[in-house]
Amino acid sequence: MSLLSLTGKRWLLPDGADDTASDVIETLLRRRGIDALGEGELLEEFGHDARHFRDFEKAAARITRAIAQKEKIGIFGDYDCDGITSTALLARFLKRRGIQPMMRLPHRLKEGYGLQNAAVEEFRAAGITLLFTVDTGVTAVEPIARAVAAGMDVIVLDHHHLPPQLPPAHAILHPSLTTVPMEPPPCGAGVTWSFVNALEGNSEWEDRMTDIALAAIGTIADVVELRGGNRTLTHHGLLALSQLRDGPLALLCLHAGLEAPYSSRDVAFRIAPRINAAGRMADPHIALSAILGDTEALLSLDALNNERRDVVIGHLDDLLPEAATHAGSMLCFVNDEYSPGICGLLAGRLCEAFGKPVLVGGCVNGVCTASLRSIPAFNVTTALARACDLLLSFGGHAMAAGCSFREDAFEALRERLDADVKMNVPPDQLIPTIGADGVLAAENVTLGLCDALKTMEPFGQGNPEPRFVMQNVRLNQPRRVGADEKHLQASVCGRKLIGFNLGHLEADLVAPVDILCRVGVDTWRGAKAPQLFLDDMRIAERTPARNKLPPIKSVIPSSSARSAERIEE
Repeated sequence: MSLLSLTGKRWLLPDGADDTASDVIETLLRRRGIDALGEGELLEEFGHDARHFRDFEKAAARITRAIAQKEKIGIFGDYDCDGITSTALLARFLKRRGIQPMMRLPHRLKEGYGLQNAAVEEFRAAGITLLFTVDTGVTAVEPIARAVAAGMDVIVLDHHHLPPQLPPAHAILHPSLTTVPMEPPPCGAGVTWSFVNALEGNSEWEDRMTDIALAAIGTIADVVELRGGNRTLTHHGLLALSQLRDGPLALLCLHAGLEAPYSSRDVAFRIAPRINAAGRMADPHIALSAILGDTEALLSLDALNNERRDVVIGHLDDLLPEAATHAGSMLCFVNDEYSPGICGLLAGRLCEAFGKPVLVGGCVNGVCTASLRSIPAFNVTTALARACDLLLSFGGHAMAAGCSFREDAFEALRERLDADVKMNVPPDQLIPTIGADGVLAAENVTLGLCDALKTMEPFGQGNPEPRFVMQNVRLNQPRRVGADEKHLQASVCGRKLIGFNLGHLEADLVAPVDILCRVGVDTWRGAKAPQLFLDDMRIAERTPARNKLPPIKSVIPSSSARSAERIEE
């Protein structure tokens, strides 16, 4: 029997769970194909090895010569968190060598993504002879050709999809251009970190912890798979970030209201949005200055992040009710008030809420710039290619893309995309879904289980935080909490339960329910107790699920267990 939850979602549980498994953690690790990383372990890997890039030796020799000859070096990055942390990593390396690089990030609204001819001209006028592009550049064929013609050598550090024609750069460091496969591939900050780490001889250097923390922040923010080198890099980066007591990153965590040790969730929901807010709402150089030590810029990030949050909430208050009455297979909205910096956030929230592909765009002077988010069953970039006659430009990936079009073409584009979804996606796949890892009895949620689950961190893409179904339970003393009573609080088998933004479900708790939740630790007033973080709920099923995870029988020793993360929504 397939039931929709009280929030209208379908729950997905894995097939073929091992009913005879003796350990929750072993079962989860085996399913995901990963290893537990205990805090006490000393791992040799700190991300991917840059020496596997085909052009590493050329790039290393060129930057070494430029440093020795005191050449003028430029860095061009991107306006998002990955691009900003990549720029900071390379700039910090050069400053340690006595070079003050010229740093340039594009303005999202005025310039858009990528290296443009105008930026190349700025570097030429400044006398730059060696130009790096980080987290961008692999598609910038014409601008890089112009830079080369102006007498610059260009080194590209990028991870985006390779085009048919590569730019005429002196060297290109890219996960697809290697002697040994980099799987899963790193993000821009991961590529830049590996380059800097190799140049430093894979040894210790002053303030190395800040560098690896920057790389981890960029890796988490760019939502790459946290496996292999990405996983070990993020693991060490989070440990380093948690140990910083002063400097810009420590201040950033303080302003975000976080307490060490920090988790990938802390970075994804509290740190990365602050860094991204500068590029979304104003100028990305504000974030770059902040993470390089400008205290005033850090204060500006707080204000910009608050503004970003308020703007998104305001637009969602209007969009969510309208989308709920939308009968189409694809949700499409354009408005003069939607700035390019928030369109992707709005599209992502709507796609998650309704389980349909979404386009959200802002229009200026008759031209709309839009972001699209999709579901696994629908490749939105391929769909844009089929509608290219209505577009001025487009590009992206299977589940995330961007495009521009004339405002008077919007209705035709909306109808074309909606028909495309109807033709290619069965209706039962246009339902929001949420995944679970198995079924667990509430009484088996102990501090030992919570500590053992911590060894699976860092959580993220490819290794999501485990969710469990707890069947046929009663929520004791349910009540709305929070300043606006948006959250739900209760207890289950003596375990405190909190459901962020689920306060409206209190009225439905008149019968036993199945709950879908994550587990963690409540540290209120210094006391530690297991806690449940509610993600969804449905009326209890009559037939128990087959794939029930057994109680944990072995606990990871406390010496290698990390204290539970502090979850903020």
